[in-house]
Amino acid sequence: MPRLTAAFAFGATICLAATPALAQRSAENAAASSDDAFGTQVGTEATGIYNENDTRGLSPLKAGNARIDGVYFDPVASLSGRTRASYGIRVGIAGIDYPFAAPTGIVDNRLRVSGDELAGSLSFTRLQYTGALAELDVQLPIVPGALSSSIGLGYARTVTGDGAVLPSVAVAIRPVLRVSNGFEISPFYAGTLLYNIRSRPFFLTQGDIVPPQPQLGHYLGQDWARGRIYQSNAGVTVRAPITSRLALRGGIFRSALSREHNYSEFFSFSGPGSTVRHRLVSDPEQDVHSWSGEAQLAWKLGGPKALQHRLIAGFRARKRYTESGGSDLRDFGLMDLYGDDQEAEPTFAYGPVNVGRVSQRAVLLGYQAKLAGVGSVNLGLQRARYRATFRDARTGSVTASASDAWLYNATAVVNLAAHVELFAGTQKGLEDSGAAPENAVNRSEQLPTTQSTQYEGGVRIGLGKGNQLVLSAFQIRRPYFTFDTSGRFAELGKARYRGAELSFAGHFDRLTVLAGAVLMKPEVTGPGRTSGLVGARPAGIPDFYTRIDLQYRTDILGGLTPTVTLLATGPRAMGSAPVAALGGRQAMLDTHAAIDIGLRHRFKLGTMPASARMQLQNVFNRTGWKVITSNTLQPEEHRRFTFSIAADF
Repeated sequence: MPRLTAAFAFGATICLAATPALAQRSAENAAASSDDAFGTQVGTEATGIYNENDTRGLSPLKAGNARIDGVYFDPVASLSGRTRASYGIRVGIAGIDYPFAAPTGIVDNRLRVSGDELAGSLSFTRLQYTGALAELDVQLPIVPGALSSSIGLGYARTVTGDGAVLPSVAVAIRPVLRVSNGFEISPFYAGTLLYNIRSRPFFLTQGDIVPPQPQLGHYLGQDWARGRIYQSNAGVTVRAPITSRLALRGGIFRSALSREHNYSEFFSFSGPGSTVRHRLVSDPEQDVHSWSGEAQLAWKLGGPKALQHRLIAGFRARKRYTESGGSDLRDFGLMDLYGDDQEAEPTFAYGPVNVGRVSQRAVLLGYQAKLAGVGSVNLGLQRARYRATFRDARTGSVTASASDAWLYNATAVVNLAAHVELFAGTQKGLEDSGAAPENAVNRSEQLPTTQSTQYEGGVRIGLGKGNQLVLSAFQIRRPYFTFDTSGRFAELGKARYRGAELSFAGHFDRLTVLAGAVLMKPEVTGPGRTSGLVGARPAGIPDFYTRIDLQYRTDILGGLTPTVTLLATGPRAMGSAPVAALGGRQAMLDTHAAIDIGLRHRFKLGTMPASARMQLQNVFNRTGWKVITSNTLQPEEHRRFTFSIAADF
């Protein structure tokens, strides 16, 4: 691996010396690029109150609501930063122009593009603690006006405060073929090898026991437990104007994850103090992959110039294959949280793996219309067919599930005044529930697809020059999964996620302000709560979350820009179950708040545009816990410093 790193650095240096200047990565700025505070990531920078794993208390990524350049995509592996330029969370009025909206929002991924000029970017980031990230992106013209390609290489060493280390190398290529009349076809491939992985430990608790914080940087896992995982995403997207009014957009993708070696380590607290029970789970080789794709025909209808409307007809489908189980559990007994427990590497005895298969398809019909000065509507109807089987390798038994459902989305916007819009909408979707967590009896098993519904409404106020304020309320209903009495992760009731949110985006002459907040009142109902197995609150969902990002461009050094980020996460249930010692209430974690400060600056290295960014996160070193799932915790990151520099050539 050192040879690969050296070759990467050498190749990057040659490219840097040989190509002309053209601004690319040095101009990336998530806050400046955002027109709302719901959630945006540009390159490695993210802002907003939501992300692909947490939107209104749920994960649109796990729910299967991902898109690649507007096309349906079923992700198994994460999209590499070498191929993904940015993503945005399309939720509420932020998704008004997006066809076939989903209850838990949509992750709108945008891939890197290429043009007719030879250009590239080289960046290096000193990540938190002892981590590092090196990135090279090149835009390569092949046939001017017809064929070009983007190529990316990356090396990362991510380190977390609990001592986990995640080294990886990544490569991506995306040629773009452009034909006359706007026809475009673009295949891509992105692969990431994660090697010598020291996985983050999981801290398990029970009742009202809030564990003491582990020692910063002290890794509790086994030195020999090094994972190796290969992730890949490949596919092709097509855009084709057929006539002046009829256009085709589509794509087909394969997302795959191969676990060659995978370990999880658990440290369980059964009482106060620092004594924990140490267990390790080792998995056999496991394969998870999915084929997915979509085709949409959009027909622009005639009418007066003030009216823009179109019909959309489409088809989407996926086939997912998931291997799980066959793991070997080792119990290393009791240890002290602040000590070491290095054990001799055992010879693991793996069992056969379980196999889950999912097949899903849907026929789509949509209508969108906008009348200037009056409002707009976005309507969608789907007929979905879902089939799944699961083969238990221990017993050989096969279970099957099926669903045929009508799904819909409807959103209307009314212009109350020149810059005031009132909106209301509803969606019903067939969404995934993710996979069972690492400490479940059915570890990594694909959970059933379930129906979710959402109602939402609010107001958007334009404040001039692209600035806006959004106030909205929502309610989502969907099945609730948590641990049953046997330790399986299963559906135990229904959850209602009711809340209100605020988004303010202000881009002034020197000042950029992004301010967002979500207030939640989630509640669980159904047999699990009736029996006393679960409490009223879903585990890990906070009462509120707020984030404010501020940037102010000064005249110092021609534009030095200080940045400040304020974050606060409200109280949340540590576990699903009510606690007798608390009078039947659930154990709660306190509010966690942090302040980040930083500087960013754009300048020239010779004739090359460049930028530098430094940030001190969690300035006051507030400690706390993140809830991964019920009674399963990982520590919040401590104070940390990052520095990055990027140059365009």
